Amino acid sequence: MNLPSASIAATLAVAAYSFSGCCKTLSSLPQLGTGHRDLVIRLKNTTCRGHCTKAATPPTQFFLEPFARFEPTGHAFTLQRNPFADEPINPGPYRMGKKVEDVNTYRVGHPLAQRILEHCKQADTPPAEVHFDYTGSGKRIAILDNLIGRQGWLLCAKLTIKTFEAEDHLLFAGILENGAAMESDACKRLFDLPATVRQRVLPVAEADLRVQLDLEQQTITEHLSVTNGKWFDVEMEKLDRWAEDQRKSLKAVVEELEEGIRAGKREARMAPNLPEKLQMQQRVRQQEARHTEALLAYKEACATIDARKDTLLDETSKRLQQQAERQDLFLIRWSLN
Repeated sequence: MNLPSASIAATLAVAAYSFSGCCKTLSSLPQLGTGHRDLVIRLKNTTCRGHCTKAATPPTQFFLEPFARFEPTGHAFTLQRNPFADEPINPGPYRMGKKVEDVNTYRVGHPLAQRILEHCKQADTPPAEVHFDYTGSGKRIAILDNLIGRQGWLLCAKLTIKTFEAEDHLLFAGILENGAAMESDACKRLFDLPATVRQRVLPVAEADLRVQLDLEQQTITEHLSVTNGKWFDVEMEKLDRWAEDQRKSLKAVVEELEEGIRAGKREARMAPNLPEKLQMQQRVRQQEARHTEALLAYKEACATIDARKDTLLDETSKRLQQQAERQDLFLIRWSLN
């Protein structure tokens, strides 16, 4: 699928997208303006379904621009042409948000949104020159104040760490024209500004940028290791408390039966005649049978406890076997005014 040169917008929007109940991925969200080369890119930290639905808005507007009519707010649209000729698509209208009535509710999990996101992920993002407009944005972003009038290079990559489950992260690395490194947060905040994609450029200074990405990746993996360590402590503590409760409960039953057996035997020895001795010994035998069952239950509980601990240790071992994959998303030469 060939998209305009501003197709960098699509990959910025969704290449690192990950959604399973809640977003765990830092998502970059671009948006085309009225001109085909005017690019507005937003960076959001999405943590819930509602935020993810908002995150789907810019790539939807980008992809559907030739196919749909959007309301001025951008939160509702109607398809004028089917963007996917291989399947029937409801023309709408569609509206984003809560308590939507009389129209199709458009969320990130909607089949149309999923198709759009998947197509955007495949967009090509050749190196480009991007001019960010800070002075005309009407915003105040303190971390960017010292970068006005400066330019440099910025590289973004998606890091996927596979342990017990896959986690996606966006890595940002930037350098100024004099070779000085940029803060990762400054790189991210650039994408809170309106921007214009000017032209393709040849990549330079990639080595320095990749060193920064390596450091970002190391920070994330170390944080993940600390998080997994806390998870292990919590899970082991819960398992130990459960195991102690199980042992105490079953052990109390066993000890109670043992005391009853001893008392029954004493009473049987003191019985005045054989019929009473026989009757008491029969009751003792019933208690001994229950005692045997209680012992078996205690041993089975201990075996279950050991099995759960083995499972926890196996899960922890898998978490230690991290597999990291890194994919470049885009490389831009940026300027800020």
